[in-house]
Amino acid sequence: MPRVMLLVSANQTNIELLQPQDGTDDGNINYFFKLHCKGCGWKTKDRVVVSFNVQEGQGRRDSCNLRQNVCQGSGRLGCITLIPGYTRLTEHNRKEVRLTVFYCNGLFPTNYSFNGGWLAKTTLGTEIHIDLVGKEEDSNGEYKDIVDGMEVAIMDLEGKFVPFKV
Repeated sequence: MPRVMLLVSANQTNIELLQPQDGTDDGNINYFFKLHCKGCGWKTKDRVVVSFNVQEGQGRRDSCNLRQNVCQGSGRLGCITLIPGYTRLTEHNRKEVRLTVFYCNGLFPTNYSFNGGWLAKTTLGTEIHIDLVGKEEDSNGEYKDIVDGMEVAIMDLEGKFVPFKV
């Protein structure tokens, strides 16, 4: 099965760390995105949600985190399985967070949407809890605040799925 990695990046001011609230391999993280069929090109209009905690077909050899009809015409079945343990954080002005790997069979994630539970740590060590819902679609796509008398900013949010090889 092909694999894709979810990369999240942002330009940051006075932020040392940006990650999901409970860490990058937390089982409670919900990933919101649209689906794309590589076979016929069909895309969902609405977003779906996938979580480590939800298994479809549990106990079967072909269990996965999301099982859904891919193509509206053929009804072909597709599956996505989340694979933890591939997270990497980088520490620079343009930060990238490798969140997780998706095994894809028949359908692929596209158009990632940020959820509400993110944690940022300022350069002074203060932790702030941030709601990033919809920020990637905002015209400025930014979060700004004053924390401990210092301006903090998260700008140019982007979540993208890229091919991943082991």
